[in-house]
Amino acid sequence: MSSFAASKILIFGGTGTIGRYITSAVLRAKPAFQQVVLFTSPNSAQAKAQQLEKWRSEGLSVVVGDLTSEADVKAAYNGVDTVISAVGRGGLQHQIKLLELAEASDSVRWFLPSEFGTDIEHNDKSPDEPPHQLKLQVRKYIRENLRRVKVTYVVTGPYFDMWVDAAPGLEVAGGFVPEKKQAYVIEGGNGRVGFCTMPDVGKFVVATLKSPESSFGKALKVQSFVVTPNEVLAEYERQTGSKWEVTKTPLDDIRAFEAKLWGERDPRATLVTLRRIWVEGGTLYAENDNAVLGVKPEDLDSLEAAAELNAPQDALTCQKKSASTLDRLLSLGRKTAAADCIPMTPASFATISAMFTVGGLIGALAAGPFTSRRGRKLSLQATAVFYLAGSAIETFAASVSAMLVARTLTGIGAGASTVIVPLYISEVAPPSKRGFFGAFTQISINLGILFTQMLGYFMSHEGAWRWIFGTGVIIALFQGLGLLIVPESPFWTANVKGDVTQARRALQRIRGKHSNIDEEVEAWGAGDGKPLSERERLLGGQDSDSAEAGGGPLSPSLSASGSRTPNAHLGFVQVVRDPLYRPAIIAVVGVMFAQQLCGINSIVMYSVSLLKDLLPISSGVLTIVISVINLGITMASSPLPDRLGRKTCLLMSIVGQGSSSLALALSIMFGWKILSAIVVLLFVAFFALGLGPVPFILASELVGPEAVGATQSWALAASYIATFLVAFLFPIVNEALNSALGGAGWVYFLFAGFAVLWAAFVTRSVPETRGKRDADEVWGRARRTD
Repeated sequence: MSSFAASKILIFGGTGTIGRYITSAVLRAKPAFQQVVLFTSPNSAQAKAQQLEKWRSEGLSVVVGDLTSEADVKAAYNGVDTVISAVGRGGLQHQIKLLELAEASDSVRWFLPSEFGTDIEHNDKSPDEPPHQLKLQVRKYIRENLRRVKVTYVVTGPYFDMWVDAAPGLEVAGGFVPEKKQAYVIEGGNGRVGFCTMPDVGKFVVATLKSPESSFGKALKVQSFVVTPNEVLAEYERQTGSKWEVTKTPLDDIRAFEAKLWGERDPRATLVTLRRIWVEGGTLYAENDNAVLGVKPEDLDSLEAAAELNAPQDALTCQKKSASTLDRLLSLGRKTAAADCIPMTPASFATISAMFTVGGLIGALAAGPFTSRRGRKLSLQATAVFYLAGSAIETFAASVSAMLVARTLTGIGAGASTVIVPLYISEVAPPSKRGFFGAFTQISINLGILFTQMLGYFMSHEGAWRWIFGTGVIIALFQGLGLLIVPESPFWTANVKGDVTQARRALQRIRGKHSNIDEEVEAWGAGDGKPLSERERLLGGQDSDSAEAGGGPLSPSLSASGSRTPNAHLGFVQVVRDPLYRPAIIAVVGVMFAQQLCGINSIVMYSVSLLKDLLPISSGVLTIVISVINLGITMASSPLPDRLGRKTCLLMSIVGQGSSSLALALSIMFGWKILSAIVVLLFVAFFALGLGPVPFILASELVGPEAVGATQSWALAASYIATFLVAFLFPIVNEALNSALGGAGWVYFLFAGFAVLWAAFVTRSVPETRGKRDADEVWGRARRTD
């Protein structure tokens, strides 16, 4: 069998606790295999239909049958060359029949029995251990009866995921209880134990399938890492920021407790025996077989990743109760009148998450016309109402439907804010500093993301997650109160409302009473807002009379009170139909798509997995670190749009991200982890230089005041659509390219190509706005007035 290569693979028990990780990993590696078939029972086919359907979409073939039926098994073996058995402890005895039929078949040539776990022949004591007996019977049958079929045992060691959980009533055997910050260690807690994580089981099985010549006839001993209970305790204490209560149990006490359970025929005796074996060094090998299979340490889970406490999703959806580092907040969370969690499926959780984006799109589309008609201040106050209502419902929600409504409301507030806030900032900021102040939109977004991540890190425990949403209520209240003293935008007041005098008064208040605002007011093109002399009023009246009589083409611009006649504002559809504004719509929509299609969200998704193997911290902390870096770079880059120009910053940002995408694709393909980490940071830096802040300020500079609201709505609607497309399609395209071409990182060649296209678009379609007085000057439409 020297030329053998696994091609058509059949999996038994592939939907079980361990089997599902094996099935998923084999499917991800499917380009290396011609066919993957799963044999499952009718009950599992019905109970796990959703998972099976997902796997079918990834290329899995499903055979429904009875494991104990010779006819069903023979039919499933037809054409199969490799069999993986992942049956649980209750089905181990059935493997003898499966092996007998495999030996008699015409096609099966390789069999991997269900040996995932402790090595049952590690030492002289192993054959006497009660939990090993069924597996030992299988090995005995293989030695005595198999001649044609080759066998490989993949001994993965105990599963860290199961070891760390202290079973109720079995705490004496060791484990950890995160929600109570309690640790149960054996002896002094310094005994070394070799572990494998459940996801890594799949990686080891795939590596075995790709290495038949190195695997035939062996019991491969593979592991993710080796640690002591004290090292795990230190990791948990580091994550939670506090000391845990530690209970130490002598090994002799475990042995006595174990004997008692076996004597009472208590099924829990198996678990205690296995834990005792682990403590005694039953998983320590002089040398493991990771290198034989070509599996590198950086390819596997680390202690930090395996021991990471849960995110808010687990606490919110009743999956697990995680630890909080703030006991005071923890106790507050428990006192809430609402339930500690909301039972929901992964699909429900995904729908709730998606509703925020839907609400954001609604808010972005509606905000432009509303803020044009009613002003920036009232619009911002409306967003505070949406935030307050949505956050309050989230805080006390007890059902999926309530969360759907709440997330939609907060999404509307967020979508509207991303339209209104950049407009308001650009209209109250000094003209020479609009780029600098415009960057504060992106800075605020990054600051909010960082703050939310920190809340999630500290409050992912039972009912404490509700205080994450409760914080939104507090912030919305402060926003609403603060807006009571915030002035209306002087630019909107003058150019849309037509009250130049009031606009001048508001601008003077913003700039300071000793500041000269005449030049800025003159740039409005709406008069200077000063009281009119008698001659000016008479001239104004004469012009009005002339106009009303049809004697001239000019309509009155000033009323007797010094107010200008309000300008008409354009709607969402009007601006795109008008050839005067259409180039601006194309520019802002294109830039918003460039912001997403150059790959920043894919970097955010991928950054943790790329960096976690290089830094000794959990992915939760790593996410916070990346957000801090993003915030810092964005703040440092904020003066650049005013110094270098908007268009220059955009082009530098796009070219930089495109180059980073190319470097990242190559570094992932060749496994250069350090280069990947550096490139991720460079990618974030280039994004903060231009594509992060600049798109939010362009709309207010490319069109006049009559069209700025609708233009900003077009921009933010494009942003939400592009964000959705990247979030939805990136995992699919990434997986498809990796499957079709082999390896990983291919999708970043695609992002590099997008960068070239968007650089050409910005060069041709986006004008420079820095230092330009108005939209006419930006587009070269300035007319002489002398």
